[in-house]
Amino acid sequence: MQETHDQLSGRTLAWGRPATIVLAALVALGLWLRLHALSAEGFGDDEVHKWLAANRYLQGIFSGDDVEHPMLMKWLIAASIAIGSRFGWAPETMTRLPNALAGGASVLVVALLARRLFGRTAALLSAALAACSVTLIGYQRVAKEDTLLGLFLMLLLWCMAEAKAAADDGRDSRRWELYGAASLAGMFASKYFFFLAPVPVVFYLWVRRDTRWRVPLRRWLQLTGVAAAIWVCVNWSPFLPSTWEYATSYLPGQQTVHGSLFFMGRIYHNLLEYWLRGTPPWFYAVFAAVKLAPLTFLCSVAGLGMAIWQRRPAHKLLLSWVGVWFLVHSISGSKWGRFFVSVLPAFLILAGWMAARAVGMMRQPWPRWAALAAAVLLLPGTEALAAVQHAPHYRLYISPLAGGDERVQWYFPHCDYFDAGFREAVRYVAEHAEPGAELATEIDWPARLYAEAAGRSDLSQTLVRRGRACHSGRICYVVVQAGRLYFLNQDAVANLARRAPWHVEQIEGREVVKVYRLMPGETPFPDEQAGPGPLVEGQ
Repeated sequence: MQETHDQLSGRTLAWGRPATIVLAALVALGLWLRLHALSAEGFGDDEVHKWLAANRYLQGIFSGDDVEHPMLMKWLIAASIAIGSRFGWAPETMTRLPNALAGGASVLVVALLARRLFGRTAALLSAALAACSVTLIGYQRVAKEDTLLGLFLMLLLWCMAEAKAAADDGRDSRRWELYGAASLAGMFASKYFFFLAPVPVVFYLWVRRDTRWRVPLRRWLQLTGVAAAIWVCVNWSPFLPSTWEYATSYLPGQQTVHGSLFFMGRIYHNLLEYWLRGTPPWFYAVFAAVKLAPLTFLCSVAGLGMAIWQRRPAHKLLLSWVGVWFLVHSISGSKWGRFFVSVLPAFLILAGWMAARAVGMMRQPWPRWAALAAAVLLLPGTEALAAVQHAPHYRLYISPLAGGDERVQWYFPHCDYFDAGFREAVRYVAEHAEPGAELATEIDWPARLYAEAAGRSDLSQTLVRRGRACHSGRICYVVVQAGRLYFLNQDAVANLARRAPWHVEQIEGREVVKVYRLMPGETPFPDEQAGPGPLVEGQ
């Protein structure tokens, strides 16, 4: 039942009809979990920018905000809008649909990569984990570029593994190298994470001594040229003058609104330039321990240890992936939970491999099938149970090893909530607020979008900042969200916590959004006098 492929040589065995049926069912399950109730949560702040940019694309306008991100995802969202608007789909559904579909496709790619590395049993177990992983599902339903980045990164690694196997088997590896170049272009047309480019290079140099696979410098340059040509065809906005004009303010941080992150009970600076002085280097190690089901995490750690010990070609590929990813992301001062999407499948593959090893140790048929059933129930089974319990708010899962769901607002509330509950809070304000009232929030774009959708374009919008919030001389509704606690607003949040909120939104029995109603002359900040202040532009 378990094949040995970790030398990355020879051809992979065909799936066979039973495995093909199982894999198709897993892809279908993964798609359903990602597609079901896509609009159950309102837009996150970043998603609004994707929605607006994609609508501009349909009008032939490629400038405006969000040009700091590549074009591929916005092209896909524009196509989704062109189709979904004819059927009355919700804006949130149309914006998130491409990522949900890419998430379903990632189940198949995990299976292909894991089969190449460790054989069919490990592949099916890894695919089952990818289909059911509560954290992977939750973050692949968010309209951010990390899902596409992770999908193309896995395709690149699969192509690298197949290229090595083809060369060692005496077959032509060049087509796999070209596919890999196209995958690299897809990565960078999805997200400008150019620091992940060394992953295939590290793998190649690491296995070069033990393989017949050779990629001369001229070939590397040719492949780079192919990747660059594809990238430019899909993602040409960096060459527009308006993009460079926007970059002059974005790169120095002038577009940054918050610049900090609440993590494990305290606030950290969360900008790239803070490096090790920003959000701690262990952020992602904690994320893996907290957001994976206990047995998935323990098996993945065991698999990682085994890979470091054995260091066969298949292990070297995974270690190149995980090592480069953790190195560059850990030293960066800017960290977000959604970034983990592009490395999380490596942990699932390691866990699936360890489970397959355990199954393969059983020599007799009945013990082997019993071990396989146990592996399915204890690994993807526990992930699936967590997914069912938390649907559609999959991201709110916290492992029992880390204290359980009661700790969701202590670890990664900003990343996990992703502004869930905010839409409903703004709708409530829109239904009850006085004409011309002020709405002070941390995310003015979604606030304006949902207020206008409710017919309340008269509501003035401000950010919760000293000298700005509640200085209009009108009744002011201040929105406080779980997770959106920053250095810039912590005094206001602490001050408002002394009074009873006017309205509260709950998710899974926990208060996630609070609205405070302040009379003219009151401000959310202590010891501040109300006076005229600037409103958010665009009213």
